[in-house]
Amino acid sequence: MPFIHIHLLSGRDDETKKKAAQAILKTASETLGKPESTFVIAFEEYERENWEKDVVQPLIDPIRDKLLIDRGNPV
Repeated sequence: MPFIHIHLLSGRDDETKKKAAQAILKTASETLGKPESTFVIAFEEYERENWEKDVVQPLIDPIRDKLLIDRGNPV
């Protein structure tokens, strides 16, 4: 079961996140060849002032060598 967990800055309404999730779901399903019914998609929002300590340090830095796209540090 593919699990797509999106971490982003707070401020988007539920409708915007649902539209994004649907677009991601469609593309991921087609690209990976898995039925849409097998996917789980979650959004987790953070305040800008907490991004570095709550996301970058614990979640991004430990897997930086596995990132396929890293706009902050091109891979």
